[in-house]
Amino acid sequence: ATDHPFMDPSVMQVSSSQSATVGAGLDDPFGAQAEPATVPVAPVISQPPPQPAQPTLQPVSSAGFSAGYGASTPPTSGYGGGYGSGTASFNPQPPKQYGNEETMHKQKLVEDEFRKREQDLERRETQLRDEQKRLEDARVYGDRVPNFPPIPKFFPCTPCVYHNIDFDITPEHQLSVRRVFYHWQFTVFCYLLNFVVCFGMICALGTKAGSAFGLSLLYAGLFIPLSFLTWYRMLYNAVRLDSSMRYMLFFFMYGMQIFVSGIAALGFNSGGFAGWITAFKTMEDNKALGVLGIIVSLAWCANCLIAVYLIMQIHKTYRTTGQSMEKASGEFAASAGSNRNVAQAVLRSL
Repeated sequence: ATDHPFMDPSVMQVSSSQSATVGAGLDDPFGAQAEPATVPVAPVISQPPPQPAQPTLQPVSSAGFSAGYGASTPPTSGYGGGYGSGTASFNPQPPKQYGNEETMHKQKLVEDEFRKREQDLERRETQLRDEQKRLEDARVYGDRVPNFPPIPKFFPCTPCVYHNIDFDITPEHQLSVRRVFYHWQFTVFCYLLNFVVCFGMICALGTKAGSAFGLSLLYAGLFIPLSFLTWYRMLYNAVRLDSSMRYMLFFFMYGMQIFVSGIAALGFNSGGFAGWITAFKTMEDNKALGVLGIIVSLAWCANCLIAVYLIMQIHKTYRTTGQSMEKASGEFAASAGSNRNVAQAVLRSL
């Protein structure tokens, strides 16, 4: 009793009296004026808590280390016997880590998908490179079936040249070439309108306007195809082939077109152009033809102004592309030397 303080008789008596009091209060739970129940005290532990067993260490020999700790006999095969005796065994498999296999599987799927996309991008890049090279070769050396002017199949004539701005011209120069093409179409309109007015003049005025009608017919039949070949087609090939010599020829021929447009706008008497002079003179005899002549004069003036604007814009482009007179002379010398007829003429002159 002296060893354990809770075994004192006075403590045990108090605990027994409290338990009896609680039990008496519970005999009649529906009784009136019931005494408040007292909280029981936990029973006293009569025995000390057990002490944890201390592990005993045993010496390990070389045979014991291979067989396991504390084993008397070696394992039958490999790691199958495990470490230790029959009471203690070892699992050769590492502890399973939940989620690692699923994570590794997802990572492998992502890597495979990334590898497939990379291979697909490389394949597409190769295809685009090959397609670009094919288009470039076709643009310079390929078969170019003539498609301009667009003539119906039943017509006895056939197209003369191949014309495709989207295919032949690089994107940064397509706008300039397209503007010059539209200007050429407007020039065709001016020649045709001039011919119509001169035809009306010969119908209204008779032989007085005969020379103007004849020259207007000659201008329409001659200058329309020449304007296409000499300055528009020259610019088209200069941009397509990046040729300084063709640029120079374009500037010269386009300057001639500006001069012709100015002469047509003035409209000298019997000059074949229904310009300002001819329009006002015709208005004395026929006001309707005079008004049409003024419209033709305005069209030629607009043609001249548009040509001046376009030649200035193309000259800026010419400077930015690195073209020069030296390159043009070198190209001319190379083309003349490669021409057998020109080379023979030069040798004969020497």
